Amino acid sequence: MKKLSVLLVSILCLGVLNAGAQGFIVKGGYNYSKSSVKDLKDGHSGWQAGIGYQTEATKGFSFQPELLYKVDGLKFSDGANLRLSHLELPLNVQWGPDLLIARPFVFAGPFVGYNFRPSGKGMSEAEISALNRFEWGVGVGLGLNIWKIQIAGKYNWNFGTFADVKSVQQAMAHFESLKSHPRSFEISIGFRF
Repeated sequence: MKKLSVLLVSILCLGVLNAGAQGFIVKGGYNYSKSSVKDLKDGHSGWQAGIGYQTEATKGFSFQPELLYKVDGLKFSDGANLRLSHLELPLNVQWGPDLLIARPFVFAGPFVGYNFRPSGKGMSEAEISALNRFEWGVGVGLGLNIWKIQIAGKYNWNFGTFADVKSVQQAMAHFESLKSHPRSFEISIGFRF
């Protein structure tokens, strides 16, 4: 029983020392992207992995830029699907109280990204070549730092469209969907060094 008590006190002390501390973060997680267009069958599951840096919290505020590799896309009702692989740079500002063993926080910030490897099954070459490479938007979320672990959930609004609609013809099968603004939800877990 004494060993268990000493172990618990040691973990709490480590949490006190590290819950709001700064450091590099290696993270990974799950993405789900969707768009509000009628001919879409469903969203598309994907994943993310990357690195970041969290500054030390001052008056509850901290800054966490990240560089993420993300894979996501769309599924259409006719069986076609779009797969996007992109690099994304979110610049998140966090706020949350330090509760000794943990630091819950809310965060928001802009992001920019570059889609460097689009592919599509059941889509024409014209549709694939018309896809926008650049993306930008804003994300908001909730998170929790416990010791060196960071758990976060985030919702992203992309202000761009999937494709440059001026360069695609109205007759293309997925034209309306490619004009839409993508949204995504992500859950991640990270380890801070």
